[in-house]
Amino acid sequence: MITEPPPTPPVVAILGAGPAGMSCANACLSFGLAPVVIERDDHAGGAQRANFHPNLWMLGSPGETGEEMSRRMADHFATLAVPTRFRCEVTGVEMEGGRFRLQLAGGPDGAPASLRADAIVLATGMRPQASAELAALARACARVIVGPLSPTIRDGIHGREVLILGGGDNALDHALFLRERDNRVTVCTRAGFSARAAFLAACRDQAGITLRAQCRPQAILPRNDGLRVRWSDEERDFDWLLVMYGYRPNVDVLERFPPALRPALTAGSHVRVDAWQRTSVPGLYAAGDLTESAQPSVPTAIAQGLAAARAIERDRRAA
Repeated sequence: MITEPPPTPPVVAILGAGPAGMSCANACLSFGLAPVVIERDDHAGGAQRANFHPNLWMLGSPGETGEEMSRRMADHFATLAVPTRFRCEVTGVEMEGGRFRLQLAGGPDGAPASLRADAIVLATGMRPQASAELAALARACARVIVGPLSPTIRDGIHGREVLILGGGDNALDHALFLRERDNRVTVCTRAGFSARAAFLAACRDQAGITLRAQCRPQAILPRNDGLRVRWSDEERDFDWLLVMYGYRPNVDVLERFPPALRPALTAGSHVRVDAWQRTSVPGLYAAGDLTESAQPSVPTAIAQGLAAARAIERDRRAA
């Protein structure tokens, strides 16, 4: 009697090892798929690894910080039989014989490699947003921090003059955090404040926090011990500048895709997906914060990672 060898499970290349990517990989195992995770950093967990604030959206873990939560998830992920290539980046993608062929660089030995996959899941998340000028200033001056996830904000700023640019929840939440550490904080926004009413009320009740709407600096000049900031009506020195302009989808990897394999984007440059996390390109899916969500969060990313794995299983079965 001749027995047929078992079919080879479809290979799913998952780009990113944050909550969405880890969730997708975990679900792929349950659906009989063979996930391979590609992560440009040296650890799993995503941006939440640097979030020292309690995560408000994860039910069942009250008071748990984003850092603690991501480590818990990464510890679980490490027990899974999922090949993971850390410090690895996609340098090119092409379609070959009905399958994707990914060119990779980095990894343990740094040698170029390739991976053939039946499906790709984009799970690269988001990154802090800043103008080109502010990003350049942050590279040149250690007293400028872009984005909220910084151990320096958590541990290294006490009794200082701090300027925060931005008017959303992150900006005002950090103003309150820094005020608790005896800092004097000025928050400037280019337009009006978009933060939740509770943050606005709490900041207005603090004598050491100044809120200035429609207040765009004309010049920011680095100094040895801080920065000098100039407006039309005054000039002041600050010890620190925090840029809290929110996040943008981390879709840079799509520049390595040929035009025919690039998915459609929304007006906000998020990857456009349907209810099953399918993109406009067959075989290409997306999950997590790089898609447009009513409430970007870790629970949302986890659910979308699961949905993407299920969609791949359904689509492969229907093919």
